Amino acid sequence: MFRYLFSLCKDKELAEDLTHDTFMKAYIALDRSPPKSFKAWLFKIAYHLFIDYMRHSKRIVYQEPEFFSKIAHDQSTELDFLKHLHIRELYRKLDQLKPLQRDAILLCDIQGYSYKEAATILSVKENTLKSHIFRGRGRLRQLYKKGE
Repeated sequence: MFRYLFSLCKDKELAEDLTHDTFMKAYIALDRSPPKSFKAWLFKIAYHLFIDYMRHSKRIVYQEPEFFSKIAHDQSTELDFLKHLHIRELYRKLDQLKPLQRDAILLCDIQGYSYKEAATILSVKENTLKSHIFRGRGRLRQLYKKGE
């Protein structure tokens, strides 16, 4: 949950707060309407909390990731840095996509959710989600070709 929210807001403290709020809201709502798919239900709550926060704040604060906080012992520092550099570049390019395309790609391709689960989280039909993923991937290809 935290990683998903962090990928949306790029602010560690905000992602922690939203994660906390997600579980609090889920705990309160659990008695009223138990979900069929608990995981998708939680992500839907998290997504809507993030959207509500963005509407209220009307600004996005980008924080640079901490590169050297967890360096793997089996990799060199240079390889680890390059890996993080490629990940940052991917997220920059994802930020250039339409919000629904970006969120669909984040959920399915990066977080590993099925199309059905991602469609439930984003409150869209599964075929609509597939269209957004297809268009978003095509746009990402264009952005990578343009940058080369």
